[in-house]
Amino acid sequence: MKNIFNRIRSFLDNRKALKQLNINDAIFTVLDTETTGLNVNEGHKIVSVGGIKIKSYQLLEDQILDELINPERDIPFASRNIHYISDDQVKDKPNIYQLEKKISNFLENTILVGHNVDFDIGFIKKNAAKTSLAVTVKKIPSIDTILLAAGLYPSLESYELSFLCDHFRIKTFDQIRHSALGDAIITARLFLFLLDTAKNRNNAHSIGELINLCKQGRQIHYLMK
Repeated sequence: MKNIFNRIRSFLDNRKALKQLNINDAIFTVLDTETTGLNVNEGHKIVSVGGIKIKSYQLLEDQILDELINPERDIPFASRNIHYISDDQVKDKPNIYQLEKKISNFLENTILVGHNVDFDIGFIKKNAAKTSLAVTVKKIPSIDTILLAAGLYPSLESYELSFLCDHFRIKTFDQIRHSALGDAIITARLFLFLLDTAKNRNNAHSIGELINLCKQGRQIHYLMK
């Protein structure tokens, strides 16, 4: 019983420390995945993962993850037509279990960021079940740029990535859309813009303040559905 209380106390202490963490001191990993389909419960798999880190409001362009993954199943035409990843491109690539340590190490001790990040988390947890990677994505905190954007800009007509980038004039032309790394970099640029807005307009300097903005955004986004 004492061990249970100690674990609960440790969890609460860690959560409190996270909320108090200054944004400037946090390391963020902006992640994106490409998949064989949209529904992980129908047996769809990850075919590509891309990520880039952010520290002190700067992209860390020397800390990049870019991997093709063998899904060990066919890639439907509809999905190939979006991300242009073919069966031939991934047939000799490692599967996610062979890459799980590399991806897990890349994410460890960071805050995960994504556009509709629960989609990526859900696929990783299901595709890499019972691995250190699944444990990592379950335990690390995450921020969804959809919710953060909605919290900061509640009156927008859409929170789709392309719309937000066009609306805020965020550079996208140098990246390949619907490639995992390309979308991760574009999302990272959007996230930096939102961080700057949160700091200068909302006086948000801590992770807890970002979490509160995401909570507000969740209510806005829910009402739009």
